[in-house]
Amino acid sequence: MPDAVFDLRVDPASPLLFGDAEAPPLWLWLTLEREEVDRLEAALLDHLRSPLFPPRIGERPVRAGDDIGLLDFAAGLAPIAGRFLGGQDLVIAATRIVAERGGPRAGEGALACIEGLLARQHAEARALGEAGAAPRLRRFVLGARLAADLWLRFVPGSGDGRRVDARLSGMLKIEATPAPAASSIPVEAVPEPGLRVLESFDPPNDRAEWEAYRALATPLPLRRVPRDAAARLGALAEAAPGFAAPLAEMRRGLALAAHAGRPSPRLRPLLLVGPPGVGKTWFARRVAQALDLPFAALNLGGATDNRCLQGTARGWSAATPAWPVAEMARLAAPNPVLFLDEIEKAGGQREANGRAHDTLLAMIEPASAGAWFDECLRTNADLRHAVWIMAANDTRDIPAPLLSRLSVHRIQPPPAGAYVSVAAALLGGIAEDMGCAATDLPTLPPETETALARSFAGHRNLRRLRAQMEECLGVAAEAALAARH
Repeated sequence: MPDAVFDLRVDPASPLLFGDAEAPPLWLWLTLEREEVDRLEAALLDHLRSPLFPPRIGERPVRAGDDIGLLDFAAGLAPIAGRFLGGQDLVIAATRIVAERGGPRAGEGALACIEGLLARQHAEARALGEAGAAPRLRRFVLGARLAADLWLRFVPGSGDGRRVDARLSGMLKIEATPAPAASSIPVEAVPEPGLRVLESFDPPNDRAEWEAYRALATPLPLRRVPRDAAARLGALAEAAPGFAAPLAEMRRGLALAAHAGRPSPRLRPLLLVGPPGVGKTWFARRVAQALDLPFAALNLGGATDNRCLQGTARGWSAATPAWPVAEMARLAAPNPVLFLDEIEKAGGQREANGRAHDTLLAMIEPASAGAWFDECLRTNADLRHAVWIMAANDTRDIPAPLLSRLSVHRIQPPPAGAYVSVAAALLGGIAEDMGCAATDLPTLPPETETALARSFAGHRNLRRLRAQMEECLGVAAEAALAARH
């Protein structure tokens, strides 16, 4: 086959494009839905039917659902992928399909394909760098990043102890290259099949409730945020303009997690500081809904020690695990949204039963959250993936060490001009709590809406506005029922 470059790309209007010099294929960093995998495979099969591919690439025609055939193709094309315009993209796409679908040879076969492609890309990128071909060099660098992302996220190691260069030489017949130092790839970047929240433990007693906690000692999948989570948070920012700053921070965290291939982000704990009734609890619930994550709430206002967070030690008749562990077991999720209200009012003393603030600090500090010791279960718990949102009326009674670990956002009451969007959001919350659609609620007369808007301009308190709206909706419902009879 001559060393020519063949243009084998799909229709430029297709959403399955692998990107170009102007539009990086950022979708390849994200988890694919099953329908997207099918569409990607259909586009790839159109490429594979081209007569331009040499017959030695792939031992037989590849059909839909043929994981082994796709990997045979990728392994054969990887050493010469640079001869084809978009050839590296084809190898990545073929391997990505198999990895997403979990085919029988997804482990060792996909690893070999990606390793071979990376080795070739490095050599070609060096040559392009010397030639000064900046646009093509950028494509090679981007392709190498995508290939490495696929390798780290989807493909486990071979487990046979052989070095990377030895596997490359044996499987793809390419020249061995020095293996990277073990410290150059963080262990944390290699995904596990699931997250084990608890290490193994012996139940404190024979109560049946401990069976729910045993599930946390087995790998649990992280709840993945929806692909349109950033758009959902943007819509929430329009409905609640006072929360635009924390929402913007969360969107940046989502973008970084997507870029790094994380199915669910690790967000810095948020602290919302504002007067009562500004909507802090409402906001936390809406964030959980936008991210499709389960939600749990705890009010620390009446806490006199740390037992509400830390639980009680083994030996007590009513021994209970730590609150985050209990909620993760109840929700069957290792990464729920955990909301703590009125944290500035949490009491307790170190010399007595402990301070809730000290316990909370240990739970959110990355160095200790990964192995937080539960005194009831007498085992370590991994709390790093919880999304913490906290609320306070002010920060004066929050210790400085805890405050420094939080991303603090001061929330002002919404402006009077935001009544329409605020009222619509509150109406949706009322309908949700009643288990119906907003359109099922009675329509408020224009004069009632005007009165509510005028009242809101005076107090700008969301809790008060919701109570007023519920009262007005009740009056409207009574009038509608009376009219029917």
